[in-house]
Amino acid sequence: MTKLLPKIKIHPVFWLVIAAGTLTGHLWGTVMAFVIVLIHELGHALTARLFGWNVLEIELLPFGGVAKIDERETHPFYQECLVLIAGPLQNVWLPLLSYALLNFPFWGMNEHNLFFMQNNALLLFNLLPIWPLDGGRLTHVLMEMVYPYKLAYRRALCFSAIALGLFGVISLLLYPFSINSWIIFSFILVAIYKEWRVIPLRFIRFLLALSSGKQRFVRLKKLSVPGEMLLTEVFAMYYKNADHRLRIIGEPKSELDGIGLVRDYFKGDCEAATIRECL
Repeated sequence: MTKLLPKIKIHPVFWLVIAAGTLTGHLWGTVMAFVIVLIHELGHALTARLFGWNVLEIELLPFGGVAKIDERETHPFYQECLVLIAGPLQNVWLPLLSYALLNFPFWGMNEHNLFFMQNNALLLFNLLPIWPLDGGRLTHVLMEMVYPYKLAYRRALCFSAIALGLFGVISLLLYPFSINSWIIFSFILVAIYKEWRVIPLRFIRFLLALSSGKQRFVRLKKLSVPGEMLLTEVFAMYYKNADHRLRIIGEPKSELDGIGLVRDYFKGDCEAATIRECL
């Protein structure tokens, strides 16, 4: 726990919210939001540490946060799901803490109701299937179980953009003059756009992790590809947390180890353009 505290950073937008809350006389509510977000993110980080993950940074946002993990590491899907769920689970027991605080003079029904409302709002909002919220990241993990790494990333972000559009329409109809809603909408839209731009970089890191890792996976994907297919197109068919066996269509004795092919590619042992040239 103490090792995680130095890694906590507050996003500039959250500093603006804190300053606005102080200037408008809503400091108590701002402090509550900060505590809720902090406990939520510590739930993610502590669970990740429990599994032995390397937590690089915990960034707090007004509507949640991001626990940044070392991208060079590979983790089982069940661990990723549990780490993602661990954050919202903290919002389940936090109302019980508020009820317990009613026994103290500084915590009345007004504070309890405000805390309860903010906690539930954060919980429900974070479960929306929109990147980079917990619901959006969980959607991404579920897609990675079904689709190749690169395709899963793109579909998760496309799905997030559609869901964000629906959220924007609903917000416009219900709260057309809510500045906070539009700040959050703009922030998430930019986050999705920026994540889409770095998909090629994420994909290269994914391949590098495959080539440098010694871990072999239980899941096996057998891929049949035409001999003239470019290596870059073959690699785009790779799944996360899976071994791959490649077979060139029409050539029965052409089976290749997928991870070995990636290693050869990055070592420079296979500089060919097509997969047939790597035989």
